[in-house]
Amino acid sequence: MTRTRLPSFTFPLRGLYFFITHPKQLWLVTLSPIILTLIFSAFSIGISIRFLLPALVDKFLEWNWPHWMSWFVSIVSTILEGAILNLIFFMVLTPIFQDLVFDRTLKARGLEQIFEDEEERDDPKLVICWRNLRSSVLVTLCLIIVKILFIIVTAPLQLVPVLGTALACYISGWPTAWSQRLHYDIELRGFKVSESYHHARDYKWDYASFGSVAFGLELIPVFNIVFLWTNIVGASLWIAEEYEKEMGITKDAKKQGREVYPVAQAPSTSTEQTPLLQQQQQDA
Repeated sequence: MTRTRLPSFTFPLRGLYFFITHPKQLWLVTLSPIILTLIFSAFSIGISIRFLLPALVDKFLEWNWPHWMSWFVSIVSTILEGAILNLIFFMVLTPIFQDLVFDRTLKARGLEQIFEDEEERDDPKLVICWRNLRSSVLVTLCLIIVKILFIIVTAPLQLVPVLGTALACYISGWPTAWSQRLHYDIELRGFKVSESYHHARDYKWDYASFGSVAFGLELIPVFNIVFLWTNIVGASLWIAEEYEKEMGITKDAKKQGREVYPVAQAPSTSTEQTPLLQQQQQDA
């Protein structure tokens, strides 16, 4: 029995449900970049106050600035530099932990075979590192810039209630979906960036449908911090659904613990007769 494939726009909401019902596998990973950023913030603030702030004050005093202005500008500069460093640190950490959330979701679905397939390719380590760098830094950064541009361009549409917002989300949906599938395409599936792009282009309506809902959820104030992670879970569930359909995996097979990789091939229908069959016909 073949599993029915759900529409792609349902997976961001399924990702939210899966995230809520699997706290042990997912919650700690999502909190880790926040905790590490707080630790880094405390460390960087301490270093800045101990070394950077006095150095700035002394430099401004050497330039004959007023005492109060030297302290004021130095404190503001120290705060801004610390905020920028913390933001960069968080932006570097977040994609790493998003990939971990993605992988843990696949494993929670019982699809460890995806990672075994990735290990069996035996690609050179330098190639893997370069692919990871391109997907997690270069391409992802470019897609983030594209999303920001789309937000700016489609900002006037937000003035139109409901329909304008829906159209703006749909326009930004395709790059949103592609950015969340890059980890699977490049690092787990072994695609080149161009191959991942062509796949996204060929299934642009599925990508746009998923991405529009995911993008809309990320526009919700306050809760968008949570949806930033649940959309990754939804993308992983989307890929899990595709993988199971491609491999012919059914829910019954998974529950019974049967070996379901790869799909069994149908018996050959060739009419070629073996020597044993010919001998049986002659005896008859």
